[in-house]
Amino acid sequence: MKSLAVLLPAVVALCASTVLAQPSADAKARGRFDFHGRGARTAMRGARESTASFQEFVRSTQPVPGQVIGGEGVVRESPGVVVVSPQIAQAAADEIGDYITKSEKHLAWMRRQAEAQKDKEALASLDSIDRNLAAARRNHATLCSCCMEDNVDAKAAMACCQTIDDSLGKAISEHDALMKRLGETRPGAK
Repeated sequence: MKSLAVLLPAVVALCASTVLAQPSADAKARGRFDFHGRGARTAMRGARESTASFQEFVRSTQPVPGQVIGGEGVVRESPGVVVVSPQIAQAAADEIGDYITKSEKHLAWMRRQAEAQKDKEALASLDSIDRNLAAARRNHATLCSCCMEDNVDAKAAMACCQTIDDSLGKAISEHDALMKRLGETRPGAK
């Protein structure tokens, strides 16, 4: 009798966890965009954070009038003139590019799902996101060419980073609206 009293709550708990773990009724209709949607958002935000980090680094290398800066990643050409380390610039550009590539992969999967479901509204949103991501990719290519030089042009790199950031901001905003429309479920959300 005692074993039944112990076993019964365990069976009920197991059944309840199985029922609660089931996907929502509309999950199939949404095409389970959750994983790739979150992956795309994470990658785009990663690219944006890397862009901001690189901008901050470049900004920190620029001399204040009358000041000479030294340290890791900074080369003193002459007193008061500072250049950005090409190795750090190239590493930052590679990181930004990797995040953009990851975003594109997740969005391609989302596009295949939307096409299979003939979801014209999702496809229109994905077109807009893709256009903004393509703009970020083009500006990333310009950033890469700046960073391949022995003397990285800090102003040109900053301008590229700003246009990449602007494009990513638009893509993220459109992506968030799409995910909201698709009824994204977040872990722990009820």
